Amino acid sequence: MALMCYIVLTVLIFGFRVTIQKQRTGDTGLRVSTQLSSPIQKVATYLQIFVLLAVLAIVILDSLGTLKPHFELATVGDIVGLTLCAIGAALTMVSQYQMGKSWRIGVDETEKTELVTHGMFSFSRNPIYFGMLIVGLGFVVLFPHTFMVICFILAFIGIDLQVRKIEEPHLVRVFGDEYVEYTKNTNRYIPWISSSGKA
Repeated sequence: MALMCYIVLTVLIFGFRVTIQKQRTGDTGLRVSTQLSSPIQKVATYLQIFVLLAVLAIVILDSLGTLKPHFELATVGDIVGLTLCAIGAALTMVSQYQMGKSWRIGVDETEKTELVTHGMFSFSRNPIYFGMLIVGLGFVVLFPHTFMVICFILAFIGIDLQVRKIEEPHLVRVFGDEYVEYTKNTNRYIPWISSSGKA
């Protein structure tokens, strides 16, 4: 179940989006290799890649019966886990669509794209990452194991480093006061927590 969910979500969230971006703009939108100039950029990037591969390894071992979950949540766990994955994937894909031609994976310091503040981005500055974290919670429920929990924690660390140390400084440099004002009215991740844009 978890392996099938991983494959489907990988195709939808990454493969499908890259294909659409390529058809729309002639460019894949992938900028991972261009943001590896500093140690913090390397840590954030490689940590996120590691988590994706680690989760894949875990769900493969699960499907082979080699690794067993610590808790048996049975059908309830499958329903809750799949629901979280579906909600997270839907939020991620809608947010990706709303970014339009500005969608990127990674940062290229030489580029200036449109600052997207409408749709999902009027509630959260990072609804794509928020959606992916919900997907991560879904996998924790689908396969409740210490390794999966560690992967979720590492995923959040990698995403937060990406956002705070790479993307936000880049956006401040590119958009200046326009972005700073946006941060005052829109939370970093969770839409419904009021914390002066710092959530």
